[in-house]
Amino acid sequence: MPVLLLCSLVAQAGTAVTYSSQDKSYFSIQIPDSWQVNVGSDMDSSQVPEGEIPPPRVITLMPDDESSLWFGVWVPVYLHSIEAAQEYLVSLDEFLVDDPVLKKTEDVNLNDMPARYFTGKGTKEGNPAHFFVMLFEISEESVGIAIYIGAPETTEKHIEELRGIMKSITPAGA
Repeated sequence: MPVLLLCSLVAQAGTAVTYSSQDKSYFSIQIPDSWQVNVGSDMDSSQVPEGEIPPPRVITLMPDDESSLWFGVWVPVYLHSIEAAQEYLVSLDEFLVDDPVLKKTEDVNLNDMPARYFTGKGTKEGNPAHFFVMLFEISEESVGIAIYIGAPETTEKHIEELRGIMKSITPAGA
């Protein structure tokens, strides 16, 4: 699987970042003051070997305070429903957390997009970890995924910013 090259940018106060891939804009997301934004490169679909799907461009966010967390958001172009995205999450089990315990699953409306929200806990590299997942249906053809993984103390410290980030996801052009 190809590796995404990442570049780093520092977000300004309340910066909106638009997620686009293959010349199509999907959604925007608000980034808090002083958080770092890493935008993965967009692989040219003509460079992907025949029979393979180009990897999604991933945007990751991280506060500048050395907190232990990972927040990523992306659109796998081959997923077309929340149910398919939920099945896709199973393939990410090794990446997410070990020994996951689902605390809550809820179907919600995220800025006029059908969405499903999950919260839970587990371990990451032997340490306690919390996770939040938001699957959101951008259109009949596109589903976005936002995932947060962090230590309990990081979750507590940044909970309001994390909620704000999740709630800020808006379809492109809205």
